[in-house]
Amino acid sequence: MKALLLLAVLSMIPLLGNTQDTIRQLTLDQYLQHIRENHPVALVASNQVDMAELFVRQSKGSFDPVLLGGMDQKYYNGTTYYSTLSTGIKIPTRVGIDFKAMGDWNRGTYLNPQNRVPENGLTYVGFEAQLGRGMFTDERRTQIRRAQVALNQSYTEQQLTLNDLLYEAGQAFIQWQEQEAQYELALEGLSFTETRFDQLMINVTLGDRPYVDTVEASAQLFLRKMEVEQRRLQQQNARIAVENYLWEQGRIPLQLDSTLVPEKLSVKEPGASLADSSATHPAVRYYDWKLSDLDFERRLKAEQLKPQFSVNYNLLTPAPDIISSNYSWTNYKWGATFYMPILLRKERNSLSITKTKIENTRMEQQLKQRELRTKQLQVRNEWNTAVTQARMAETIANRYRQLADAERTLFLNGESSLFLVNAREISYLSAQGKWIETLSKTNKSRLSELYVSGKLGL
Repeated sequence: MKALLLLAVLSMIPLLGNTQDTIRQLTLDQYLQHIRENHPVALVASNQVDMAELFVRQSKGSFDPVLLGGMDQKYYNGTTYYSTLSTGIKIPTRVGIDFKAMGDWNRGTYLNPQNRVPENGLTYVGFEAQLGRGMFTDERRTQIRRAQVALNQSYTEQQLTLNDLLYEAGQAFIQWQEQEAQYELALEGLSFTETRFDQLMINVTLGDRPYVDTVEASAQLFLRKMEVEQRRLQQQNARIAVENYLWEQGRIPLQLDSTLVPEKLSVKEPGASLADSSATHPAVRYYDWKLSDLDFERRLKAEQLKPQFSVNYNLLTPAPDIISSNYSWTNYKWGATFYMPILLRKERNSLSITKTKIENTRMEQQLKQRELRTKQLQVRNEWNTAVTQARMAETIANRYRQLADAERTLFLNGESSLFLVNAREISYLSAQGKWIETLSKTNKSRLSELYVSGKLGL
């Protein structure tokens, strides 16, 4: 896999500082926007919408005008038994009436009498109408309506896909933020230990401290180095997880620049009271479109219960006069067809199946809406608790920082022991790490609320 710099993202990121090795920050919004525009999953979802639009156009093709034509001839022993030619155009409409203009040119010794026409041919214009089944709807009209519903469904599916994708990517980004902060904290702890170890070595050399103090300080130094290595591993893996979502135009995988870091974690406060957005969630709206599709299916199957009765009527005129207005109501041909199953078992049971599908879909929609509302309330409760814990954790970390600073001062003045200093620092680092975790929880809770509300994919 070819590694490339994330130039598209870096161009949007402000520079911090004026040093030669400039550190650039990447925000969550910039990260998610890049994924929305370039990730393969997002682009596939967009292509599905384009395909649905093409299906709508395809379904409209059922009402395109059609050219008709046919020829049938027989020659035997130099005799023209018959030669028939029929051609014309048929124009379907969306009101159940098809218009047509046709022409017949027939001749022959043994031509069927009903096919006899004037020497120059016979033309006619007319229509065919459905007066029973197919009068209010038919398969062609239903196909267009269902294709339009499928287009709306594809938009909703795109929102659901983006909602899932951006939620997963956002979780990875916040985890990267947390691990970066934990890694910096581990480096801070190592810095404390290294400074104190160097000072102890000087004091031991001067005879101000016993040598045994360096043993404990050395052990503590190795423990902090091990912690730094572990945190570095977690930070690197979190960074790789973030890079997994970075693509350029869905084809080229990208890597983060080495000077790029995530924005610092901060407390994300919940807004006003949570409104019930479960009814507008894309997952619920998807059921709305599914119900619309089933309703069109129900209408079509209800139409099948009617008898099939079609009527056609055509005005006749000699071939040269087809575009003239010299039509006579006395020159015409017409016909009618009738078809009606006696028991209608196929049609009635097919309609009952569709009605059952509609009932099941409505219950599934209500269940999904209830589940989403429950999740919204749970996430808001978790968010409120995480914010409270973050404030408390910050206070605790600040108190332990003060104790650690005071203990180090006492140690430098010879009024404390190495054991107490280590204990104070361990308490501070643990409290600071807990605070970072709670900050991460508030960010994840905010992301989760956007996710369960379906707003990430909008």
